[in-house]
Amino acid sequence: MAPIPANTAIPRLETTGRQLLTLEKDGPIQMGFWVPNRVYATVKYLAPLRQHIETLRAQNALQPLHDSISTFKQFIEANGIYRMQVNRMLDEANAFIATCDQATIDEIQAFGDTTVYSYDDFFTYLNEIIHTSPSFNDTAQVGTPMNGLLAVAMGTPSGADLFHDSTFNAQFKLVLDAWNTFLKSPQSLDKLDIQNPEKQGSWISQAAFAAGVWNQMVYDATQPGYGYDSWNSFFIRPFVPNARPFQGDPTVSVDVGCETTPWAYVNGVGAETPFWVKDVEYSLFDLFGGQQDKVDLFTGGQVYQGFLSATHYHRWNAPLDGQLIESWVQPGTYFAQRPDQGEGVGTWEGTESQPYLGHVASRAIFIFKHPTCGYVALICIGMVEVSTCVIAPDCLVPNGNPPIPITRGKEIGHFEFGGSTHVMIFQKDKVTLADWAVNAAAHQNDPQPTPMGTVIATAISN
Repeated sequence: MAPIPANTAIPRLETTGRQLLTLEKDGPIQMGFWVPNRVYATVKYLAPLRQHIETLRAQNALQPLHDSISTFKQFIEANGIYRMQVNRMLDEANAFIATCDQATIDEIQAFGDTTVYSYDDFFTYLNEIIHTSPSFNDTAQVGTPMNGLLAVAMGTPSGADLFHDSTFNAQFKLVLDAWNTFLKSPQSLDKLDIQNPEKQGSWISQAAFAAGVWNQMVYDATQPGYGYDSWNSFFIRPFVPNARPFQGDPTVSVDVGCETTPWAYVNGVGAETPFWVKDVEYSLFDLFGGQQDKVDLFTGGQVYQGFLSATHYHRWNAPLDGQLIESWVQPGTYFAQRPDQGEGVGTWEGTESQPYLGHVASRAIFIFKHPTCGYVALICIGMVEVSTCVIAPDCLVPNGNPPIPITRGKEIGHFEFGGSTHVMIFQKDKVTLADWAVNAAAHQNDPQPTPMGTVIATAISN
């Protein structure tokens, strides 16, 4: 197989979107950019992971394959097409790595040769990850180890095919579910160890505090796990009371219902567009999972998109006083990126694919109605291993059920084990959006997210 050609016209620079990085210099945690690009992921995570696996193997200390991994492997091996595609994905990933510049090759070879992926080790890597909790670190890749594992593979042609395949995704979800179960268990608290707060990967280390992991968050430093009973409960830790007051006049305004680093804004959103094409950002028909009545409500309106880092608040709150008309979880993909996204200076598929993911990834969708601001949609979208979107039971309003009253600031749901991206959609000619939202692209590099409860939209006077 011919290797994937290197793009020699563009230097392979690693970036978090805030500053260009080199492979010798990690920057601070940057909002939303978990793996700056595929070269970074290989050098900083994947090659050292391979060495770690080899050390465990030499010590005869590898975990036996979890039942979910065994089932996943058996599914692939019982279906020749999937076995072919997985092997092609791994071959293409290794071919990509082999095209790196010599300095990068030298760093990878410090941990072995450039054949980073092998078929059997792919399952061993997955198995190691689902038996551990994510580690804190002060680099751009924080809290998303499976993303580090798959950053190269999912960007290959065969990887893109696999992670857009609904049958393959259903099987892979069993692996993610098993990891989720572990992350909800007391065994996942190893990196919130009050007896050893400075251990490697600790979320209660001085470095984690300096990075803002605990800023205005609830915790009890005298209790095991800082008062949390699992890694996942820590990850969806709440703010202390009154840390995020909802602002503005509730009769004429809508607030942001989660922490948000601005990413994109569109006015005059289309009903149905080829969202998979570069620079065509949103298609209402696909955002709402083909529900035409929702499309009709918002055609021609405004769209705002923002994202969350893996270190931030991961709960969602009602953005307005009014009614919750409907809510549901729309199933979707987990590690898909926009086809032919590519990678250049300062970009990585995962970040540039955010608008695309709103149409294909697993997501929670809420439709609200405000007396003066009209209909407002909030779509909370899973990215990579952040696959679980949980709607609060008292905020689940199936189609056909009567609306329920809602008050801004009420918790309506949360992500599990990770940060993600979110979209707010406003009816045409109903509201004026705040300057920071309209100029979202200019705020992608803001050092801190816009706080939950900030006014995003104000009703247009009649």
